[in-house]
Amino acid sequence: MRRWIMGIALSVVVVLSGCATLARQAFSPPVVTVTDVRVKGIGLQGGSLDLLLDVYNPNKYRIDANRITYQVWVDSSQIATGEIDHLVTLTPGGNSALVVPVRFTFAAVQRALVHYAQRGSVDYRVTGAFTLQTPFGSITRPYAGAGRLDSFR
Repeated sequence: MRRWIMGIALSVVVVLSGCATLARQAFSPPVVTVTDVRVKGIGLQGGSLDLLLDVYNPNKYRIDANRITYQVWVDSSQIATGEIDHLVTLTPGGNSALVVPVRFTFAAVQRALVHYAQRGSVDYRVTGAFTLQTPFGSITRPYAGAGRLDSFR
């Protein structure tokens, strides 16, 4: 009897871990594009801005992310990091707008501001990860988006 119970328990563990592996493999990471940067405020030490992201979900199912982390890079300098910890729903096979509030210090963006003043543009990257809750546990998958902020748009 004891072997029988152990056999069933082991079978359940194997099936659930296999399902979790399949769920991870069936997930395609969202494609993130920065559509706009809006300065919200400037102070003595730094400021705040909103990054407007267009997030394309290539999957055939809706994604409910309960946590999204982000890092914002301007040229080679990381200027901000943070997380969104409320539910964000991405439509299946479609685009969703996401607003990411970012706080920065002038020390962090000083080099980028000099580059922007000289060239009129700066390259940026937004990287991070989406964490999804599934019946098989949490799945965390990375995303990245890049572009150029140009003053002559």
